[in-house]
Amino acid sequence: MKYTRSKFIIGFSLILLVMSLAGCNSTELPPATSLDLPNIYPPASYAPNNTSPFQAHLNQAISQNSHAAYLLETGDDALLARIHLIQQAKHSIDVQTFIWAGDSTGGFFFHELWQAAKRGVKVRLLIDDLSLRGISDYVAYLATLHPNIVIKHYNPLVENINASLLDLIKGYGFNFQQANRRMHNKVMIVDGLFGITGGRNYADDYFDRGIDRSFKDRDILISGKAVSDMSNSFEAYWLYELSVPSLDMADIERRVETNTIAIPDIEIQNYQAPMGFTALLKCALSNICMEERIVRFGRIIEHIEFIADPPGKFAAGDEFAKTSRRIAGSILNAKHSVIMQTPYLVIDDYGTELFSSIHKNNADLKVIVSSNSLASADHFAAYAYSFENKKKYLKQFNWQIHELKPSPSDLSAMVPTIDGIVRSASHYTSIHAKTYIVDDETVWIGSFNLDPRSITLNTEASLLIEDNLLASQVKQLIYNATAPKNSWTIGARERTPILGAISGLLESVFKRIPFFNVWPFHYATSFELNPGARHVPFSHQDFHNNYHAVGQFPGTGLSAKGVKARITKAFFGPWEPLI
Repeated sequence: MKYTRSKFIIGFSLILLVMSLAGCNSTELPPATSLDLPNIYPPASYAPNNTSPFQAHLNQAISQNSHAAYLLETGDDALLARIHLIQQAKHSIDVQTFIWAGDSTGGFFFHELWQAAKRGVKVRLLIDDLSLRGISDYVAYLATLHPNIVIKHYNPLVENINASLLDLIKGYGFNFQQANRRMHNKVMIVDGLFGITGGRNYADDYFDRGIDRSFKDRDILISGKAVSDMSNSFEAYWLYELSVPSLDMADIERRVETNTIAIPDIEIQNYQAPMGFTALLKCALSNICMEERIVRFGRIIEHIEFIADPPGKFAAGDEFAKTSRRIAGSILNAKHSVIMQTPYLVIDDYGTELFSSIHKNNADLKVIVSSNSLASADHFAAYAYSFENKKKYLKQFNWQIHELKPSPSDLSAMVPTIDGIVRSASHYTSIHAKTYIVDDETVWIGSFNLDPRSITLNTEASLLIEDNLLASQVKQLIYNATAPKNSWTIGARERTPILGAISGLLESVFKRIPFFNVWPFHYATSFELNPGARHVPFSHQDFHNNYHAVGQFPGTGLSAKGVKARITKAFFGPWEPLI
């Protein structure tokens, strides 16, 4: 029952490709809702709990009309914070996510939610329908486990969870415009008092428990007035007409009526937590441990704003793309620096216009990008599209790009080892954090990738944080990921003037030929810092003296991932916006 995001999205992309080739019909999306929701922070039943390790900061945030914020940099800390809050919950737990896997972390997390439900806590799970395909037994079991737990699917593709490939293709064919728009928001709200958002989905790979792969991600936990906006956003999605209860899905409804719900591999009622969660459970129950691991690093921050696209994004015009517009506006107004960490680096026409304008108007703007190499990427197609645009990123935007190595030197700090989790020999680390820092003052942490899907198709959510100390902290974390020991640097090949000009011209010509971008000599490639040399930007006159080229796709050799990336780049360029 193990679910891997890369395999699923690849399959999803192939279905999109088939549908596009077939010339599918599209339908209009339901309009974006504008709900008049009450301000639910703090809840009417709120009463101070002086035994909570978060209580002092919570009281301060409420009294000062500000926020307490806790950066959740490692997966283990991110899971620890969630489990502690679930165990302390008194009234409600709302979870909104793109992926929920039927693996050990998914089962562990749900078991804790079930325990809360038995105490009388109302639990609501809103999950994008894509991640629930193929695990209908598991979903049916969870949906009927307790009356205090309600699961909804956002934008179901077809009426059955366990649908055939033919059914899925039919679903796309008759409803492509709607089916291609997914809910990518990641939000958790507890008692209307605490909120978590960031890049993490619910699967082993996001919480330092991956066997073959681990994601370097980033979340932030807050308490304070912005939690009300998180709650209101969740409520808008929960009440939206494309949010369908699991029990209303046709095949689950039949299983309930016929009493044929199967017990899945991870059985919640007689659940025994695997060894990989033993230490975390112990810490979650200890205020001293929570103080040491998370609370003492918290900060009181005045300005934090939660920004989320409404459900039905773009149904009534692109003015509803709140995250895209706000993040773009923030970057457009940058004065001296922009730092971006994103797993995918695929810039569409709108982004090209934006970043070209930024460089034209402020040529001295320093732009640092931390992303994945092909060897560390979880999505070879997205990397292929990024790769074919590297010339533009370097020449037209003047970006300084650093791509994570699959086994960075600081792996133990980025993705700590967990007792009971034995990683495979082929294990690799992949950036999944979505973070943007502007002028060392403004920090964006959320679900927004720098790719066409986040900009134009998926709904997204993010926190805008104005705090130079937090910005400095996150900046150093990203800079560490871009250090030569952890990442390769992208730069222009060293070439002779005449041959270089001819090659550059042919590269540009082939890029404009649909389905036949086969020119093998590219402007950009990956570089490794020479021993003892000084790190300099790719545009520095000493760059080629200090660095040596290591190839277009270092760390991949003759792997299937490298072959697939080359094929995608060469023959599937026009399908870039669908990936």
